[in-house]
Amino acid sequence: MRIRSLILSAAVTMLFMGGQQLAAQQMSPYAMQGAYGPVAPMSYGAPAGMYAPARTPYYMAQAPAPVPAASVTDTAIQDAAGCVECGDTDCGGTCSSCGCWSHKVAVFGEFMYLRARNSEVTYGVPIDGPIVGPPTNNPIQIGRMGVVDMDYQPAFRIGAAYILDSCSSLTVQWSRLESSTGDRVDTTNPNVIRSMVSHPGTLSAAQDFLSGVAGYDINYDLIDIDYRTAISWNACQKVNWVFGARYARLEEKFDAVFAANGIESVLTDISFDGAGLRAGIEGERYSRSGRLMVYGKTYGSLLAGEFRGHYNQSQSFDPQVVDTTWKAGRIVPVLDLEAGVGWQSQCGTWRLTAGYVYSAWLNTVKTDRFIQAVQNNNFAGLGDTMTFDGLIARVEGRF
Repeated sequence: MRIRSLILSAAVTMLFMGGQQLAAQQMSPYAMQGAYGPVAPMSYGAPAGMYAPARTPYYMAQAPAPVPAASVTDTAIQDAAGCVECGDTDCGGTCSSCGCWSHKVAVFGEFMYLRARNSEVTYGVPIDGPIVGPPTNNPIQIGRMGVVDMDYQPAFRIGAAYILDSCSSLTVQWSRLESSTGDRVDTTNPNVIRSMVSHPGTLSAAQDFLSGVAGYDINYDLIDIDYRTAISWNACQKVNWVFGARYARLEEKFDAVFAANGIESVLTDISFDGAGLRAGIEGERYSRSGRLMVYGKTYGSLLAGEFRGHYNQSQSFDPQVVDTTWKAGRIVPVLDLEAGVGWQSQCGTWRLTAGYVYSAWLNTVKTDRFIQAVQNNNFAGLGDTMTFDGLIARVEGRF
């Protein structure tokens, strides 16, 4: 009886274990192998979607899912787009977010087509006067005045910039203008040409002529060293402060030759050398694409220097009728203004701009005023304003 009870208990236990294995076989297409989970045959791969790994027990911590690499890239692209396209996210009005300048060096060249204004010299006039006898004090003009007045002349500027950081740079540039003009006036007997540039104390009937020729040159050289820093920048605009120094040299050379029975010449030479501080502000406004722009620049300089003037009048029979020199120190303010439009490549490597430029030199000694000072023997308060204006075109490469 006891043996029968033991046999019955063993049979029940075996039936229970067999039922568990049967249930496991119904959940997997593969046979059970011992006490392990379902295993695919070694010669076959597990059917897709049919085999699911065992669940992680609740007592094991689960690592956070990794961020897909694509999402990081997308975020970077969106951030970059905010710094390129106007109207999107800007850079907070500072340079630190996106950077104002990503290049390291820049080189540029500018072509200018300038005209010097308020600088003309009237050198002779045809009059109805005697060819013999003393000249009249108030002659009657009967023809075109002989005037040398500058027209538009080519000039250039070249320079280079070194980027100190994303918000500041150092620029060195050289500007050069060489302008010249000439004029001629003639008449016939009984009329004569009266010189307007000769010393009045030397006038005589022998100094009225039948022809007069004059030439006039105005040249300048400018060397600028500037520190440039961005004070406001976003995807739509940029504003820079400019601080630096300028050296300037200005030259005015005039000569007139009158001819009849003899020849009389008048020569003047005026030069200025000065240096001083320079400051300004620059602004650019970009289109939505960032490729087109409008811009404006304005600068002011205070140049401390010295003017030197030389006047010489000679005749065929006397090589030195009048000869005098003069010099004086001056503070010369120079004001510059430029405005125009421009284009830049997609990455800003190449830039083209074109506009109009104005420049005013204040407290400057001009040739006509210097001649009048010699004629009147009065050099007090000698100083006036000379201006330059014209077209400007610029090519710049940033690397």
